[in-house]
Amino acid sequence: MLRRGADLFFCRSSFRCLGILLVLLISLLSVTTEVCAQAGSITLEDVVSVPGIGTPALSPDGKQFALVRDGQVYLLSSEGGWPVLLTTTPGGKSEVSWSPDSQSLTFVSQGSIWIVAATGGQPKRLTDGLIGPGDPRGATDRTPHWSPAGKWILFQSGRHGKDELFVVSEDGKSKKFLASAELYQGRDQLGDSAVKESDGLAADRFDPDPAWSPDGASIVYTERSREHFSGKLKLIHFDSATGQSIGAPVELYEPRPDRGGAWAINKVSWSPDGKTLAFTLQDTGWDKVYLLPVNGGQPKQLTQGESEDNAPTYSPDGKSLAIISNRNHPEEERVWIVPLSGSQPRQLTQLGPGVEARPQWSPDSKRIYFARNSPLEPPDLYVASSEGNVTPRALTKSFPINFHAVRIAPPEVAHFKGEDGLDLTGILYRPMDFKPGIRYPAVLWIHGGPEGQDTLSFSAWSLFLAQEGYVVFHPNYRGSSGYGEKFRNLNVEDSGGKEVQDVGAAAQYLIEQGLADPKRIAIGGGSHGGTMVNFAVTKLPDTFAAAISLFGVSDRATFLERTNRNSVIRWETKMGGTPEEKPDVYRRANILLDVARIKTPLLIMHGEEDPQVPPYESAQLVRALKKEGKIFFYYTYAHEGHGFTDHEHLLDALRKQQAFLQKYLQPSYGKSSTSIDDLLVSQE
Repeated sequence: MLRRGADLFFCRSSFRCLGILLVLLISLLSVTTEVCAQAGSITLEDVVSVPGIGTPALSPDGKQFALVRDGQVYLLSSEGGWPVLLTTTPGGKSEVSWSPDSQSLTFVSQGSIWIVAATGGQPKRLTDGLIGPGDPRGATDRTPHWSPAGKWILFQSGRHGKDELFVVSEDGKSKKFLASAELYQGRDQLGDSAVKESDGLAADRFDPDPAWSPDGASIVYTERSREHFSGKLKLIHFDSATGQSIGAPVELYEPRPDRGGAWAINKVSWSPDGKTLAFTLQDTGWDKVYLLPVNGGQPKQLTQGESEDNAPTYSPDGKSLAIISNRNHPEEERVWIVPLSGSQPRQLTQLGPGVEARPQWSPDSKRIYFARNSPLEPPDLYVASSEGNVTPRALTKSFPINFHAVRIAPPEVAHFKGEDGLDLTGILYRPMDFKPGIRYPAVLWIHGGPEGQDTLSFSAWSLFLAQEGYVVFHPNYRGSSGYGEKFRNLNVEDSGGKEVQDVGAAAQYLIEQGLADPKRIAIGGGSHGGTMVNFAVTKLPDTFAAAISLFGVSDRATFLERTNRNSVIRWETKMGGTPEEKPDVYRRANILLDVARIKTPLLIMHGEEDPQVPPYESAQLVRALKKEGKIFFYYTYAHEGHGFTDHEHLLDALRKQQAFLQKYLQPSYGKSSTSIDDLLVSQE
């Protein structure tokens, strides 16, 4: 249920009731939306209802996929067709894993690991899903992985306040503790004893991303700690007869730390013969794939060049790796095949602009399945010949009909320069029925991360705004990923500095290109994008006519006092130290000291249970805005975390954002005989 923030403030004497304003605006928009829908236009209901494919998991026999839609598990033939519903029980499902014989599946639901037969039936709970302290996203049991040898299911748990590895037998009768991101003292073999303060636990998770060896006799995972935040790659020897680890974990490799707090090792892939591990390192200044002998030695660089290569996955025949790379276009990610014979990598498909992800090989290594989306199409599951001699085809079709009917040109990559001459790019959407020579209202939408990147991928919200007559621009400011380690770390010890100037340069670019009306430019974003919005309205007070701040930070020092442990370590690294060690750096990242400079009306939204950016960050900004008599709207959403997932909450938030943009960028939109302001006055 939507709950308004502690008070819903609107600090301007000519308006006494913000609630009336938004209710009337939204009512007016509902009428216009219904009219548009009749003409085949995108509606906000369309925006929040785009179906997803989740992370489809191919069965070991290669015959079918398990995927999650609307919180339930479906099965889909690997040849395509109509998905068949497998589960109907209460509670959302996620993180599906197949048994090695393709007869059963495990999944996560209600914080527990469950098992269900692939032929259907009542799922069985295997773990009790005790909820631990700290970040709720990692506080329960999750990420089940079935052993290739059968019987045991590996999973992670945050029930004791830190990330730990367990196995549970497929009948649920036996559970064994294997390893932790930190070695605890006094813990029993099952890991179920009470945790004491002396164990040195901190209430948060460090994701080890475990992977079984092909024979099920070993497990590799990445351990993270404050001292080794980029990760240590470790190996556990596993006794399948007892379900217990053999000896202490073996340290395989420790990468150099990243000065921006990035994680160096993520996905690890075993070679089919169990002798080699493939993973990504950034030792060259770019993410590159390396190979490491399991029995000892140093990583050997496999891929070359100035591009980002990630997610290596061995073919079952051991001859090639499938990777995700942006080597042809920095704003696209495609599946590439890297032969281990030493011949040149090749792009799997020649499809148009888009983003591909999560490659999976067929058991005979002849086909590759992958997810793909494009600027005008949401994610779908595709299949292609690994030899590249057959046209790829989609196995699912998630394209909403209203998106297909709207005449919106695909977005394009735009190139501009920062104030210091740095080369920058962004994704530019022109409004529907664009006409050169007209200056349109514009919206800069800022990605989070800050190591995120906007690409030539599907954005329902951006397409909707383009339909509504806005120029939409997604700038990839310094600190974004996709352009190498140096670019990604240009905002280290400079949060709120030149990265904000890049956003100002993006607005200036739209003006200089004759695209944007300089008096009608808005800015919006979530997470670090919301933080960038907060920076922009204080550091660029004359640039934006409206600003939408979604769950952003207002003071990095107070953020560190309340966020989860991962974020504390990461941001202290990125800021160059603690607030006491780097007072000037933190002063630049505290907008509360500059609220008096704000001229831009703000719409602020936050989830009330956000574990990443605590709601206190928006609440203290609201108090400062009220004290200074600024114009703002403030809404909080009950039971929401970092971002809004409830359908009605998301729809409500977008309606308010649409109303807000129309109020300040298109005040004449929707007028007939009575203006919005007239309606407000008449209702007071």
